[in-house]
Amino acid sequence: MDPRPPSPGSRVPSHASSQPRFRGPDPRRSLVVAMLGVLLAAVLGALVSAQLGALTIAVTLAVVGTWRAVAPRTSSAVGIAVRSKAFDVVMCFAAAVAIGLLALTVPYLG
Repeated sequence: MDPRPPSPGSRVPSHASSQPRFRGPDPRRSLVVAMLGVLLAAVLGALVSAQLGALTIAVTLAVVGTWRAVAPRTSSAVGIAVRSKAFDVVMCFAAAVAIGLLALTVPYLG
């Protein structure tokens, strides 16, 4: 019989520091922010005007792109990380600009 530790992590030394390490923002918040933005855009688009709904989508994409750009790790933006950080940020901002411009220039939208 080989001697095994009583639990899998019992041989790992504990940290002497009493301050917890900062691990970044909660990963669920990124997904909640994105979903609330889409929900708000749908409500505004249906009840107020399509132009306001489209502008809300553009703002939501800009917020998501900013969140993805400043998140320290992919696990901090788990709901919005698709590809590499650079690709995600460029696509979010490009889509935000395109949708925002279309919302402001398409006639009879609002």
